[in-house]
Amino acid sequence: MVVLEPVVTLEKLHILLAEAAESEMLDYKEVLDLLSTQDEVELAKDLGAMQVHGGFVVVGADSHGRVTSRLTQAQADLLDEARIRAKMARFIPEPFDLLAAQHEIDGHPLVLIYAGPHRDCFAVFRADGQYRNAAGRDVVRFRQGEVFARHGSASERWRQEDIDEIRRCLTEREKEEWRRELRDDIERIGIGAAGRRIATGSAASFTWQLDASTFQAAAVELLRTSDTIPIRLLLRSAGTDARTLAERGDFDDIKTLLNRISCLGALGLTLKLREIADETFTSLGAAYDVGFRLQANNPAGSARLWLDVLERVYVLGALAVRESDWSAVRSLALRRGEPDDRRQFYRTWVRHGITMAARANLFTRSENDQQVQRSLLSLAHEVARREDCLRPDLAPDDELLLDSICQFDILAALAAISDATSLDARYYYTAFAWFYTNRTEPAIVRLLTDPVLRQAVFPGSDDDLAAALRELDRRARAEAMRIAGWDGFTDERILRFMGNHPDSIQT
Repeated sequence: MVVLEPVVTLEKLHILLAEAAESEMLDYKEVLDLLSTQDEVELAKDLGAMQVHGGFVVVGADSHGRVTSRLTQAQADLLDEARIRAKMARFIPEPFDLLAAQHEIDGHPLVLIYAGPHRDCFAVFRADGQYRNAAGRDVVRFRQGEVFARHGSASERWRQEDIDEIRRCLTEREKEEWRRELRDDIERIGIGAAGRRIATGSAASFTWQLDASTFQAAAVELLRTSDTIPIRLLLRSAGTDARTLAERGDFDDIKTLLNRISCLGALGLTLKLREIADETFTSLGAAYDVGFRLQANNPAGSARLWLDVLERVYVLGALAVRESDWSAVRSLALRRGEPDDRRQFYRTWVRHGITMAARANLFTRSENDQQVQRSLLSLAHEVARREDCLRPDLAPDDELLLDSICQFDILAALAAISDATSLDARYYYTAFAWFYTNRTEPAIVRLLTDPVLRQAVFPGSDDDLAAALRELDRRARAEAMRIAGWDGFTDERILRFMGNHPDSIQT
């Protein structure tokens, strides 16, 4: 399934082509000529419908995501972001989020267009969308005042069932507006002053329901004065709070809770406060364990909770990579995956959560007799881009953000292999395969040269490590065949290391 993120890179284009089927958030067009009124109206119809959920339009590919030669270079050149935005503003109320970029695959031009969800959760067309067809007849695709939404691969007038999703979106926007109003009130006395006021007040005033900026300011003030009691109380209650929210189906607030917990973890990592970081990891584990209590009555909710937690585990793991905190990488990678220590079929929560989310169809769907997937790493990247507190060292568009997420993934896989002394795939998954090799490879180069990293992640022999790298490479190549991502190790230091050491771990 398509992961919505404001990215229009060549890498993202390859991932979307690998979907091989259109969906609510993905539309393929073999050709699009902005000089044609018909094509302009058809694009407006699709982008207008995508204002509910957001989505992508790939121009230059057929309905199965195969690159064609129908889009000319002249037509592709017309599809620049400024020109598309000006054309669409005739039909779609502003402001709306739109990005576009031109790429080339096998000598053929393609254009990737991103449409973000509208701030009002849907868009009312501001003008009729009509054109005259080849037969000389007037065709009206939509009318002024109408609302469209995506239903499968079709852009159609909205239906009754679309209202639930729009209502959910509006409710979340109202919550955010409430938080913004609270923040505005707080900003009148200054975020820092508000943080100090909360920090010096009762422990109960430090709550995950604060807006992100005030929460972070209060947390910093508490840590600055070494008053960690409110922080520890909040972390201690995370499991109970997560269970209460999950039982009433409030998964939007669960994400807010997990973001606030993870913010404390990010502060612990960046400020080198080991105890706070470790207590945060424990708190995320308590939230994760809530899924086991819900599983019997709400398996879909359990899987969703597990995935929400894992997304933030990956964000913190990526920060630990950037901070060279290898013990934190190991802790985040190897937390147990099942409550019964006698079974431990899925030895880590990473492998367990990925498997359960996949079984709940949170990663896959069937469309046109094909299975299409989305990546946990892209979901984690989206969380990191959105939450400033979780990437204190990087801007949201910095490529190092996704690079470090990929690097945490391969290091987590190696830690799991080492811990289990087995190459059995039930202990790890090569999610990094969805992305180019150059994002992940630097972590392996460092693993071969940094003894502290090596001891934390893979303390086994060189022969064992070489065997693990070969197996990860083999599985990643197989995983990437559909998506043009991982294409094998290329760094000579890694290749030489693998060549110098024979296999020793047996599956």
